[in-house]
Amino acid sequence: MTPRRRTRAASLVLALPLALAACGGSAPETSTVVMQSPQPDAPDDSTATTAPLPDGADAGAVTAEAPRPGQVTRFDEAQPAVVQIIAEGTLRDPEVGITETAGSGSGFLISPDGLVVTNNHVVTGASTLEVFVGGDTSRSYHATVLGASECSDLALIRIDADEPLPFLDWSDEPASPGLDVYAAGFPLGDPEYTLTKGIVSKARANGDVTGSSSIDHTIEHDATIQPGNSGGPLITVDGEVLAVNYAGGALREGASKQFWAIAAGLAEPMVEQLAQGDIESLGINGRPVFDDQLALSGIWVSGVKPGSPASRAGLLPGDIVLSLNSIPMAADGGYRDYCDVVRTSGDNAMTVEVLRWDTFEVLRGEINGTEPLVPILSLAEEVGDDVPDGGEAGEGDAPVPTFYSYETVTDDTGALSVDVPVEWHDRETAPELSPEGWAFIGASDDMSAFRAGWTHPGLVFYLRPYQGDEWSILDDYTYADVCAEEYTDAFADVMYSGLYQIWSGCRDTDGLVVNLLLSDNDRTYTAVMTTYVATEADLEALDRAFASFTVYDS
Repeated sequence: MTPRRRTRAASLVLALPLALAACGGSAPETSTVVMQSPQPDAPDDSTATTAPLPDGADAGAVTAEAPRPGQVTRFDEAQPAVVQIIAEGTLRDPEVGITETAGSGSGFLISPDGLVVTNNHVVTGASTLEVFVGGDTSRSYHATVLGASECSDLALIRIDADEPLPFLDWSDEPASPGLDVYAAGFPLGDPEYTLTKGIVSKARANGDVTGSSSIDHTIEHDATIQPGNSGGPLITVDGEVLAVNYAGGALREGASKQFWAIAAGLAEPMVEQLAQGDIESLGINGRPVFDDQLALSGIWVSGVKPGSPASRAGLLPGDIVLSLNSIPMAADGGYRDYCDVVRTSGDNAMTVEVLRWDTFEVLRGEINGTEPLVPILSLAEEVGDDVPDGGEAGEGDAPVPTFYSYETVTDDTGALSVDVPVEWHDRETAPELSPEGWAFIGASDDMSAFRAGWTHPGLVFYLRPYQGDEWSILDDYTYADVCAEEYTDAFADVMYSGLYQIWSGCRDTDGLVVNLLLSDNDRTYTAVMTTYVATEADLEALDRAFASFTVYDS
């Protein structure tokens, strides 16, 4: 038997196939800036340079453009234009919970007035950004994020400079294998500047190497970078930026290390747009997560940028984005699907399904739309007015508490778990109780009384091999002989689909019988959950069971 799927994992696997060179959380508040096109300086014979001429060429026909004041023109003079960025903030980690983070990355100045390019993952989620220029630790600058792109892993920040600063220009030289390149930055949080040499290995490498962005292509090179080099420049001999470093790793055991950078041809136009604000971003600082055992995948939300589309939609740290516009997220362990939807939708409304880790609810709503996040199915809301409040003894002197505390129960096969009230201390977990000997869980304060009639609250929850479409098998689970049918309705999300049916007046009691039939989207199993609801507290227990159940591969 190989039943699978549902919501909750004991620990989630981070889908990061290669180590990022720096980390961050949700970004500081952004502002707007207008990028000014640089005006050419007046010709100056003292600074103009001429390139060597081919034989027979006209001496006045080939003249290099004079560099602008402050522009770096050699790789070994780049240090004053390279910066170290110290980011501090709070993130929610899927394994350790809320964490205070302090990370460092690199960046580089692209204008004398303090515009700095870096990676999104260096600055996103930070509460504060402190910038040191050129390795000078005697003075630091406060930085403001002007715009960030989650999908391109680029960010534009500004430091308040009181005097013109050296800067780097973008290279228009085509990348080609064998081209000499230099990686500049401040790795490992060390304030000492480093410069490593290498060559371009591949001019158009894969753009999905980190799992936390989705770029058309990258430049692969072997100029060594380490954690903290993220956002730093990959420069040519002439001191121009060929690409923005962002990831590194070993291809296989014993292989030479390769590193990846975002090509200038992609980075420069994106940076120009970032001067006006965020692009290709929902305001999520996230990571792909997956669990093969649960067949669960999505984008774990570590932080949410205030005022962003994600924030306005009600996403919270600890949520898992399961789907956007009905497209499952991170099924391949990366950001490609996420970024495809974000890029296609732009500022238009997109549907979102979210697993709220803290409450085990699956929520559905809109980002950039008008529909708020609400539970896909809350039976407490559906029938809450039809059951007693609780607090008094029920028929047969059964206690009916007005609230419950919960614990997780696992069946004897280890294939099924569910949260039930601690007060439902009479448990059955033997597979023999399921029709085919698959997973079974029963819980009540008195299972014998629960089975004998409708006097004690409780539930039975079990798995069967896939039985077919739920509408076609509904008659096999009827209570028409002892109850009156209230209504039947369907539900579905990216993980499962099925029906729920409400029965009342069961043997003249005031409670309700709620029957759920559902199957995983792979049509591996049919799950059946039957609950007797005597009070509103039992409705809460029903919602908790429905939201928390987990089916494991076995």
